[in-house]
Amino acid sequence: MSAENKKMGFSFSLITFAYNEAELVEKQIMVWVEQFKKFTDDFEIILIDDGSTDATSEIVDRLEKEIPQLKVIHHPYNMGVGYAVRTARKYVTKDYVFWNDIDGHFSLADLEKVIPFLKDYDVIVAFKHDTTKTKAYFPWLKSRINYWLIKILFLSPIQDFQFVQFYPREFFCEGIELESYSSFIPAECMLKAQAIGLDVIQFQIHYYSHYSKIRPGKCSDFKTIKTSIRNIFSFWFKWYFLGNKKRAKEFYYKKYGASKPWRE
Repeated sequence: MSAENKKMGFSFSLITFAYNEAELVEKQIMVWVEQFKKFTDDFEIILIDDGSTDATSEIVDRLEKEIPQLKVIHHPYNMGVGYAVRTARKYVTKDYVFWNDIDGHFSLADLEKVIPFLKDYDVIVAFKHDTTKTKAYFPWLKSRINYWLIKILFLSPIQDFQFVQFYPREFFCEGIELESYSSFIPAECMLKAQAIGLDVIQFQIHYYSHYSKIRPGKCSDFKTIKTSIRNIFSFWFKWYFLGNKKRAKEFYYKKYGASKPWRE
C-alpha cells in the first residue's frame, strides 16, 4: 500500500498547535515525520507555538532547523485553536490540508484509510470511534454542546465536526474566507464545502484519547465554551439572515467558477 500511495502523488499539510507542551512536542513531531514517510515524501508540518511560556518555543525552533518539513510560527501570546488555524492557513503549500492536536488524536498511520478516498471525493470527514471509557468532563461537555448546536441550527448531516477533516488546499486556503475565531472553524469549513457543492464522504476511524493530560475544569474552560457558543450563534445569524451563505458561494465561484482545480 505505501508504494502505491507514493505513486499517486498526494501531498499533505498537517496543521498543529502547541501551548506549553515541552514534554510532548518533540516526541510527537518525530512520530508524525516517520508516519508520513510511509505514505509520501511530500509533506509539511505547520506548527503554531501559541504563546508558550515553557520550553516549547526553544524545542520547536531547534526541531525546525533539523527537520526540513517542519515550519514553526510563533504567536506572541495564547490566542486559541481558532486563531492558530487562521495563521497556519497562510503557510499551507501541499495538496491536502488537515489539522491534528499535538496529542495526536488522529494517528497518521490511518492515512492508509484516507488516501483511497482522495481519488473520488473532495472532502474527507472522519468521525470518532473512541473506546476510552473515562471521559474528561469539560472537553466532553464542550464537544457535545458544539455538536448539538451545530446539528440543530444548521441541520447538517455531518457526524463529527471536531475530529479530522481533509480539504484540498485550493478550497481551504483560497476558495473560502474564514469568519470564525474559535473551535467552530472546522464546522464553518464543512458548511461552506457543502454549500458550494463539494463531494463529501464520512467514515469512522479511531480516536486516540489522552485524558491523563487533562486537568480539572478551570475558568478558562468555561470561557472557551462561551466563546464557542457565541461564535456559533453569530455565524448562524449571518449565514441565514445576512446573506453570508450566498456570499460564500459567490466568493468561491468568482475564484474558480464551477471547477474543482484539484481535479485538473
